[in-house]
Amino acid sequence: MRKKPLLLSVIIAALLSVSPMAFAVEFGPNSAKITNQYYPVKVGDWSYMLGVGDDWAGKVTYTTVVGIEEISGAQIAAQTFNNVKCLKVNMIRTEIDEKAEFITLWMAQDTEGNVWILKVYIFFDDETYLLGTLFKSMFMPAAPVVGDPASIIIPENSSTYCRVVETGIPIDSNSGSYNSCIKTDCFYNSSIESSDYFCPDVGMVKYTEVEDPQGFMDLKELGTATVTRAVVIPLMD
Repeated sequence: MRKKPLLLSVIIAALLSVSPMAFAVEFGPNSAKITNQYYPVKVGDWSYMLGVGDDWAGKVTYTTVVGIEEISGAQIAAQTFNNVKCLKVNMIRTEIDEKAEFITLWMAQDTEGNVWILKVYIFFDDETYLLGTLFKSMFMPAAPVVGDPASIIIPENSSTYCRVVETGIPIDSNSGSYNSCIKTDCFYNSSIESSDYFCPDVGMVKYTEVEDPQGFMDLKELGTATVTRAVVIPLMD
């Protein structure tokens, strides 16, 4: 399975080093309260991204945070975690004349402010992956710097991974203009495959692929179940 853009919007997104971790990770009773500045989400949040460019027209990614569930069996290095409270995030990615992709993510924040995806479910493949199996690293560090793992790629190994490559960059999106953003590159078999852009207080705002540099996925709108945080933009331009 190749990279699934997550972000949430979801896509679907920071990975730690593939080598064993040198510190212990702890999830507290408020692990489903995700306040990480580069991926702040809570129950009721939603967003959608639209494709820009001829080859990307008609692509849409919807993300919704639908609830809180406990996840058991996830592993980080030698640690096994049970009954961790996670946000349950649904992502739907559609393309014209192609079937939609439906992905569910379970996310938690550790006591240091790092965000982890503990479980991934791919609906059409009917496949479930726990942290510690085909992916081993965090989704978003609390204070990302160049060289940190970032976003998610499955399967993760020594030649297939994601890393922060730029920080403090401005990004213009149809949902607004943002500063102090980070860029992550995801590598497949040691070659760059895609890039994700995350901005403070927002999350993912842009997604690009090397094989199609003329287009990209752009954040159009995000909000909560009751309050919109961006100007409403029609689904299609």
